[in-house]
Amino acid sequence: MNRRNALTRGLGALALLGTPGLRAAAGPAGEQGGAAPAPRVPKRYLRAVVDEALLRRRLPPPGAWHPYPRAGDRAAWAQVPADVAAALIARADAWLGTEWPQLPASLFLEFAETGNRTHYEQRYFERRSRLAGLVLAECVQGQGRYLHAIADGVWHVCEETFWGLPAHSGMQKRGVGLPDADEPVIDLFAAETGVTLAYVHELVGEQLRAVSPLLPLRIAAEVKRRILDPGFTRDDFKWMGLKDKKEPLNNWTSWIASSWLEANLLLEPDPARRIAATLKICRCLDGFLEDYSDDGACEEGPGYWTLSAGPYLDSLMALDSATGGAVNLAADPFVRRMGHYVLDVHVAGDWYVNYGDAHAKVHHSPPLLHRFGRATGDADLAAFGAFRAPARGIALSDQGRLARDVADVLEVARMRSTQGRDALQRASWYPALGLMTARAQGGSAQGFFVAAQAASNARSHGHHDSGSFIVFHDGQPVFVDPGVEAYTAKTFSKDRYTIWTMQSGWHNLPLVGGRMQVGRDARDRASRVRVDDMGMTMDLASAYGPEAGIRTWERRIALDRAAGTVNLRETFALARPAPVALVFVTPRKPDAAQAGVVALPVAGGRTVHLKFDPRALRADVERLALDDAGLKHEWGDALYRIRLASAQPLGSGDLNVAIAT
Repeated sequence: MNRRNALTRGLGALALLGTPGLRAAAGPAGEQGGAAPAPRVPKRYLRAVVDEALLRRRLPPPGAWHPYPRAGDRAAWAQVPADVAAALIARADAWLGTEWPQLPASLFLEFAETGNRTHYEQRYFERRSRLAGLVLAECVQGQGRYLHAIADGVWHVCEETFWGLPAHSGMQKRGVGLPDADEPVIDLFAAETGVTLAYVHELVGEQLRAVSPLLPLRIAAEVKRRILDPGFTRDDFKWMGLKDKKEPLNNWTSWIASSWLEANLLLEPDPARRIAATLKICRCLDGFLEDYSDDGACEEGPGYWTLSAGPYLDSLMALDSATGGAVNLAADPFVRRMGHYVLDVHVAGDWYVNYGDAHAKVHHSPPLLHRFGRATGDADLAAFGAFRAPARGIALSDQGRLARDVADVLEVARMRSTQGRDALQRASWYPALGLMTARAQGGSAQGFFVAAQAASNARSHGHHDSGSFIVFHDGQPVFVDPGVEAYTAKTFSKDRYTIWTMQSGWHNLPLVGGRMQVGRDARDRASRVRVDDMGMTMDLASAYGPEAGIRTWERRIALDRAAGTVNLRETFALARPAPVALVFVTPRKPDAAQAGVVALPVAGGRTVHLKFDPRALRADVERLALDDAGLKHEWGDALYRIRLASAQPLGSGDLNVAIAT
């Protein structure tokens, strides 16, 4: 049984208590206002529909698959809206005559020596962003002005010893440090570099041949040596899930597989090997789908959705395109559910329900949202992409994802013909992930919004946060999940949970005798979960481990739409009396001067109040100054931790807290 199925079964029946309006995202559910249970949407595996016979019959020969118009197709590229073309050209013009970022060995070694990732990655991604942007500008302008700059970019990238990141160099047998030129390994960004160069070859290969016939040949040779050959001959990359699989697959699999698939379809010259590699890639994608949350939720969070469900859709659309639409893979109902998740976790504006290694502010590409909705038949998702377009524009990748960017550019005209509509779902429930959302009024950001999740602390990119919640008011954050700092060597090491953002003590959760939650085991999660249209009830005891001495800890977080409040109730029994504290993390500067009330100023001159019994609980406030750029972008200069601490050690309790204006 894979871990997600175990989690789903462990959460039990997950009854939807008979309240109308709750849309079950997936899985066996209880009553919905007297309606029949929501049907479970099965996963459709590629092995069931894509086989060697189909590929032999439908796949065009090598060099004959053209998923997008080439730069020489001036009529097709003339359809790109003028403002988008002008922006691409202006960006490319600013690069002409400037030096390309250099990537010396000393910079590569910083990760091994100090743990710093960002210094190398900034220059690395700038190279790729520039290369992709120059290619797109050449496609929309078609005058040859950028070809020598593109040639420079191609040459720089082809001369790199390793196309991946220093943080992933541990994949090689020699371990972390400088890359071994004799062992090409495929990480996320080696694969993405490969498909980027494959699309450079496809889109402007003819024009580059006029600069030098060696340029397209070099691209093809390097992609074959670094991506196509090791992908075809090796089965031992963990992200493949093909040999000695010990952990569930995550976004690495869909992200790498989609890049490998398109590079293979574009540049593999051997017809038989091209088909065999496609089938192998399908096996990897099936492993990814098997381990994907059974309710369609992205367990890595809405930010990672772009690089998890997103590349899975890219793979299906590439297969559909290459086989002439023989199977219509993207129309699968489960894939539609994977896309619809984004709508359910949207709070307002750029704010999303975050958990684990996910930021609360997410800038999804509007054309990707539109394309996902269009491909899967989800009109709401397509409309949301159209709605977000004026605010976000084309929002091209700053990491040089040419395969994604060219699709986005060519989607804009179609997206602009779609009537936009915001995504402000009234309520949703994802039982396999244990994720619920509820807002005061569907279709409006006004009033309170609450979300809670009861997933395993061992999930991919997980924090110790099972049972935590977030609260927004009028589309603005009140109580939050801090998110994640910039990745370093510590982020994915044995010391991961010494990082404060990963610890339950900096999530909206109890502290019991000073103890925080534990993790890295599927049992370390909230259990006995019940959900309804207003909120969630769960037992937090197992998430803290037996050492905490918690017999039961029932948490109820609920939105009272009639009263306009969010109510939190903690009912618990401990094996021995212990000090208890309820933690609330907020970017708002708290005022705890009044007994039984903590005041938090929010947008529009309003104040949200945290109300509690001052005879049972005492409030103290701690300020944490932020120095991480990503966290400061979301929360400002500081976060505050409010602790409502018991006046004395408790053996049991029934604590009630209200969040109200």
